Amino acid sequence: MRSKKVICAVMAAAIITSMAFASCGSSSSTADASSKSSASTTAVETKEKTAKDISAIANSLKDALDEKIKGTMTQYDDKRIEKMIGVKPDLYTKAVCFVDASGASANEIDCFEAKDENSAKEIESALKTRIENQKTAFKDYVPAEMTKLNDPVLKVEGNYVFLSLSDDSSKAKEIIG
Repeated sequence: MRSKKVICAVMAAAIITSMAFASCGSSSSTADASSKSSASTTAVETKEKTAKDISAIANSLKDALDEKIKGTMTQYDDKRIEKMIGVKPDLYTKAVCFVDASGASANEIDCFEAKDENSAKEIESALKTRIENQKTAFKDYVPAEMTKLNDPVLKVEGNYVFLSLSDDSSKAKEIIG
């Protein structure tokens, strides 16, 4: 019984000694871990700084519209976004889209947070197609709408894609940033 206690004590001492020697090694691994942690924190902070609130931007764009037009705008859900605008839900994590429900104007606000930059490019392509389709539709139907269709505000910034079709492109550019 006594020999078991001695063996356990020796083993415990060996473990403690090996741990002490391991912790006395170069502090560069600790410094490396600290700098990696600092670098990843900086990356997270940078991402947070560039993060955009697409709901707030979409609502600001809508609020900048004339009261009469604002009253005709309706928000699309994922199914209508895919069917009417041509953007598949698997390309984005969040979308806010307002379209003139009356069909009498080309006013439209589309704000997307894409899953990645490649998805953002696909969304941009779909929105360019949407603009061209709207030009065809409004050319003879309501020619006055061609002004906004010929001067769309389409911006891609990282994973974010914004489209504004309105009478005030400069205000839309200001809101989108």
